[in-house]
Amino acid sequence: MTEKITNEDLELYAKKVQEDIKYGNEGILIEDSIKKYPYNSDISLVAMKVCLIDITNGTNLSRNLGKEGGLYKLSKKITTSNFDERVKNGDISMVSELAMWTKKEFGKNLFSFITKYCLYHNNKYYKKDDFAIYDSVVAKNLHKYISKEEYHNLTNKTLRKNSFSKLKNEYNYQGYMKIINFIIKKNNLTVEYPHRKLDWYIWYKNR
Repeated sequence: MTEKITNEDLELYAKKVQEDIKYGNEGILIEDSIKKYPYNSDISLVAMKVCLIDITNGTNLSRNLGKEGGLYKLSKKITTSNFDERVKNGDISMVSELAMWTKKEFGKNLFSFITKYCLYHNNKYYKKDDFAIYDSVVAKNLHKYISKEEYHNLTNKTLRKNSFSKLKNEYNYQGYMKIINFIIKKNNLTVEYPHRKLDWYIWYKNR
């Protein structure tokens, strides 16, 4: 039997995150920086936001980008990807595209970081909810909220221990969002920003 999630659960855990002395204050830093510098056409400003999101989310970019100008390369790639228009329009293919580029360029799949960078802009500046963060904690615990039968009916695949982490390895953000959207619909979650709050709920509860 899968665990039930209610609107009240999402609102409660959203409040827990926002009131947490560490995560709440860091969330304010991210929100303020994106509101002040929302666009992604200036490499130096993009680099600043990349570093802030990296530090506050612990994505270890300094290690993954290497020593050959990786921060510059990633920032430049974002500025030349029509990022603002695509994120504004909820183009989730941006995640897979940029993650595959990072694997080719750095030998590292920065799928998780890219989901964060896209979500923060889509949510904090455009006030939308088109993206969901991919996080290892969430991926390890998604099986609690979808049954083997539901997963098979949705994907025509067998639910395994690594099914959700495998989506990252396959750059399959569309598949990840399909699972997230199913869980939201299954539980009749109607709160504002359900993608953002579902991530908070699963992550904070299981971290």
